[in-house]
Amino acid sequence: MKWDELLAMERVVEEVCDWRHRPQNRYTEGGKALVSKVSAADRDLKAAVRAAVDAIGGFRKALSPGDRVLLKANFNSPDPLPAATDLPFLRAVVELLREEGITDLTLGERSGWPSMPTHDVLEKLGVFAFGREMGLPVMDFDTGPWMDVPLGPEAKWWKTVAFPSALKQFDKIVYLPCLKHHFLASFTMSLKLTVGLTHPKEMVYMHADFRGGKPEEPMYLKMVELNLAVQPDLIIMDGRKAFVTEGPIKGEAVEPGIIMASGDQIALDAEGLKVLKSYPRENMLKAPVWEMPIIRRAIELGLGVRGEEEYRVISA
Repeated sequence: MKWDELLAMERVVEEVCDWRHRPQNRYTEGGKALVSKVSAADRDLKAAVRAAVDAIGGFRKALSPGDRVLLKANFNSPDPLPAATDLPFLRAVVELLREEGITDLTLGERSGWPSMPTHDVLEKLGVFAFGREMGLPVMDFDTGPWMDVPLGPEAKWWKTVAFPSALKQFDKIVYLPCLKHHFLASFTMSLKLTVGLTHPKEMVYMHADFRGGKPEEPMYLKMVELNLAVQPDLIIMDGRKAFVTEGPIKGEAVEPGIIMASGDQIALDAEGLKVLKSYPRENMLKAPVWEMPIIRRAIELGLGVRGEEEYRVISA
């Protein structure tokens, strides 16, 4: 989709709704959030995903049989891992959830500009065929309907954000981010994944500051505020490969060979940043982890832990 086509798109919403999905983090121990970092290099992928989730308490800690669960992957563009979610990884997650009796699963996505429309991205990646094979419903969020959600007084950049009305039907949300540098936002993991739950027109405001600033500067902050409306119950990140330059659709790829899991977006993204920063490159990751603008703003908004002393890393 071209930029002028996105500009011409209408932002039509069917309702204004004071909806929120901000669950308590169930993955804690001794008052500290838990983050797992599991090697996937020497074990089967499904076993690695299970080990990552089991290390922080297991799927049942936050999800239960009978829950209607939305899986939010990262199908931003029709490119292979780490640009987009790897289907074998998604298969492992779906199979593990079903083995736990958590069977009411739906995959939902809104791809990014300029790769949209989402239908084309999902078709090229084989997601629809995968859904049919797995008996997994796939929602293309491009089609709406949409609800306008007020973000409240904490938000500086938004009054309301349009989210799919379909989100109201889910009891739990599982985020499945990739691990990568982002040429505008500095990095993209769980905090930025929420962008893919918003109306396409919101990307115009997010990517271009019509008040005169540089486009990339407010993007850091605008996207973080989306999490005032929605946060995941569980995050499982595929870090077998990662972009350490450019991103989100291309860049220098490295192979950390890990799977990570947490119930805390800030803790997981902070640990993911450490992984990216362990590959020194000319990129946007020069600041210390806790001074990165996205992390600082997320802390200000109360989206998770406030520092390393508030979480524990479990390696396996």
